[in-house]
Amino acid sequence: MHVPEHLKQFSNLLHLSMSKGRCMIVGRPLFKYPIAVVPPPEPVRPLLSAIRECESRPFRIISYEQESGKVFNCSFFNDEAHMHSWLSWLEEHALTPGSKYHVCLADATASGAADMLPTPSTLLFGRGTEVLTDTRFGEYQVGMAINFSRQLPLGTAQLDDMRAVAASAEFEERIARCMHEHNVSYFGRLAMLETSESSEASAGEVPALITALRYGSIDDARRGTAVVRDLMRPELTRWFANEHESLMGTTTQVLER
Repeated sequence: MHVPEHLKQFSNLLHLSMSKGRCMIVGRPLFKYPIAVVPPPEPVRPLLSAIRECESRPFRIISYEQESGKVFNCSFFNDEAHMHSWLSWLEEHALTPGSKYHVCLADATASGAADMLPTPSTLLFGRGTEVLTDTRFGEYQVGMAINFSRQLPLGTAQLDDMRAVAASAEFEERIARCMHEHNVSYFGRLAMLETSESSEASAGEVPALITALRYGSIDDARRGTAVVRDLMRPELTRWFANEHESLMGTTTQVLER
């Protein structure tokens, strides 16, 4: 595998394959600097010290920076119970006004959002609870770019079709071939379903699709995203409504458990 020089200097030798049952959460870009680092910035040091002692903490937290300078995190968990335990800990100790570490988030919150500190309902862009496919490869993570997207299938028939097609080797081969033809540095994708909490689920509700495509740079991510949306237009139109959310950023920090 060819690894660009700007990635080699940040090598962390990370293998990122998601085993069955593992989960992830993707936060919204609410911060002005990475907080999941060692040593942590002084204002968030009490929070990070508590996180290091928390048994529910993720086994990996990856920080991404948008071109605007805002930062968001992606966290990984051994299973759904692990993920829920972590979110409950965050809510109790950091996300609730007046909680012990809530003040730590104020300094890290991105400029212009001081009155909108993260809450349990605003923290997350999405969460993946069921792995459909993981074709990511290579060991280099820090310095690469990523594009997360969240889309909601039109119904159960579209969900079933999407499950079968999007997780197939043929689908991935089409993407990889097209990336190669357009000279896009592409390092595979992770696709997961975002199943609802049982207390929130309603009759006929379908899970959202969360995807994470890895690229060599932000330019590759931009071009690759356009290439995929053009290549897969027939399938995307068949499966999803026009609305979709996306987050693009460059990996800046990786915190391992």
